[in-house]
Amino acid sequence: MPRGEKEKRQQTILMRLLRDGRVNTHDLSTEFGITDVAIRGDFDDIGVLLKSRGLFMNRFYGGAELIQPGQHYRGFYEGHSEIEVEAIQLLSEYVVRHFVHWDDSLLLDTGRTVDRVAQHIITQKKSGLRIITNSYTPHILELYTQGEIELVQLGGVPLPRAFCFVKCPGGDAFYQPYWTGPFKVILTGSAFDLDEGLMVNNPDIIEVKQHFIKAASEVFLILDHSKFNKTARETVTFCGMRSDPWLTTGQPLEDEKEPFIPLTIITDIPSGQHAEDLPLSSKMSPQADGRVCLYKSRIPLSVSAEPQTMSS
Repeated sequence: MPRGEKEKRQQTILMRLLRDGRVNTHDLSTEFGITDVAIRGDFDDIGVLLKSRGLFMNRFYGGAELIQPGQHYRGFYEGHSEIEVEAIQLLSEYVVRHFVHWDDSLLLDTGRTVDRVAQHIITQKKSGLRIITNSYTPHILELYTQGEIELVQLGGVPLPRAFCFVKCPGGDAFYQPYWTGPFKVILTGSAFDLDEGLMVNNPDIIEVKQHFIKAASEVFLILDHSKFNKTARETVTFCGMRSDPWLTTGQPLEDEKEPFIPLTIITDIPSGQHAEDLPLSSKMSPQADGRVCLYKSRIPLSVSAEPQTMSS
């Protein structure tokens, strides 16, 4: 899905608005070599886009600014301890370095962790990628400015606090207007309980994760160590966790006919601990790589993907 110069320019302006809170019409027209009138036209389009994401722009003589500049995205990055932030940076950098390659087609989940994955796709100068996502976090939007990356954002109903769309059109065939795959899926979640499995805070997000998994050729689940043995606010599982599909251990036998999706769970090893000390190591065999720990598993395609709401 090629993008024209106008779309790339507008994404650059959008990112500066989100980052700085204000942009100057004359400075932008000089930078891009176009008229002030054209820049004001860009402001019109960007204003519509921002409104669809629960954000608003104020136009003034000589420029434009976000109302309460940066307030929305500042909240997005708050709420994590320094240890959690460090772990998210470690894991996202690791996943991009080892599992994202030229010519990959990716399905990117939403949330702070996957936003950092997008950041490392940029900083590591990954190219030749095709990406579909329901997220509009800051670094996801910045992917639009990367010349060698094609990005599709799924529309739907915006969740402003989560910076993502839900109820996306197309159902399980959401990707067909764009690419056929195969797709690597990068997921995260709010919590992971060893008995119930992966959980999220908002049940509306569940459906998109289900669609992504059904379209996957491989799933990478990133969970920093703080996510284990805690519950999400609404304690919702989305993949039939009573049947334990995330913790199906071992490799398939040659004569095993049941179809499955390869799953790699990636977490960090806190200071002073070993891979064997991690909660998930009581269920699966850990593979330590420095401060990162990997668990290899698979998701049986025969397992129901219907969500289960757990009682408080």
